[in-house]
Amino acid sequence: MNPDEFDAERFSRWIAYVLRHNPARYGLQPDQHGFVALEAFLDVARRRYPEMSSERLQAVVTTSGTERFHMDGARIRARYGHSIPVEPIGPAIEPPPSLYHGTESARTAAVLSDGLQPYDRRLLHLSGTLDEGYAVARRKTDQPAVVHIDAQAAHQAGVEFYHEGRVYLARHVPAQFLTLAPLGAVPVSHEKS
Repeated sequence: MNPDEFDAERFSRWIAYVLRHNPARYGLQPDQHGFVALEAFLDVARRRYPEMSSERLQAVVTTSGTERFHMDGARIRARYGHSIPVEPIGPAIEPPPSLYHGTESARTAAVLSDGLQPYDRRLLHLSGTLDEGYAVARRKTDQPAVVHIDAQAAHQAGVEFYHEGRVYLARHVPAQFLTLAPLGAVPVSHEKS
């Protein structure tokens, strides 16, 4: 690979780092939802990627397949994964009946006892399907586990859920709404995604 060749995946990871964790380092000032001015972001991006344009940035955002980012006119933001203080866009939603959280099997006892917490992020990331939850777990560990969330019961008890792209978000989910997904229900694969 030519070292001068543009690597869209590497650029996407850099965008995520800047917008989710360290916009201040680059002189960017996010609003309460994590939006920063698109032109200010492009100025920062051009220091590292001199050929960057708003069209190329739009192409990376729309073709990444992960729906990590949201461009809104003259603004851009990461949809989820923040360690900086941000608030979800829009009101809480009524979730589907079930949601899933992929994790490592060594953490399941603590999760089932104490509930789900976001740890190093501001909000929990939850998947809409068991397969997606398992894919998330496999990216984290060789010993994956998936926690099933009775999202409707949690919602009725006052847990707020949000939806960003393909990811559902929550501030916490108490233990009484959690069960371990049965091993037979989880697809078996020896490859990490």
